Order: sequence, then structure tokens, then C-alpha cells
Amino acid sequence: MHRHDPAYLLELATRVLGDAKTAAEWLDRPRLQLGGRAPRELLAGADGARRIEELLRQIDDEDRLHRAGTRAEEPGEGR
Repeated sequence: MHRHDPAYLLELATRVLGDAKTAAEWLDRPRLQLGGRAPRELLAGADGARRIEELLRQIDDEDRLHRAGTRAEEPGEGR
């Protein structure tokens, strides 16, 4: 079961984005994926918190895929 409380989402944002300052800035900046609203505006509602968690997990997945692709492209690997 997913936790959607604000403290958990701040912790998740910090892990995904690298540090607390970047996470706080991300939470305060309007996001196209959230209808132009800042994630912090949506923290109070269960649906908004769920959307924030999904967006953070998508960012994390894309970052992992990018890092994996970069490693695969390094010269000399697997040869």
C-alpha cells in the first residue's frame, strides 16, 4: 500500500531529486504534468498526493533508464 502523507512525499522527492533543497524547489514550481499547479498545492488531497508520487516515480524510472543507457554506451564495455 502506498503512503501519500506529505512527509513521505518530501522524503521521496529528496531521494529522487538528490537533495532537500532541490526537492523543496521542485515542490514549489508549477508542473505541466499537474495541470500547471505546484506539487505542494496538491499535497493535502489524496488524489493530488497520488499524482505527485506517480510523477516522482516516473522521474526516478526515467533517470535510471538514462543512467543504464549511458553505461551501455561507454566504450570498451562488453568487448
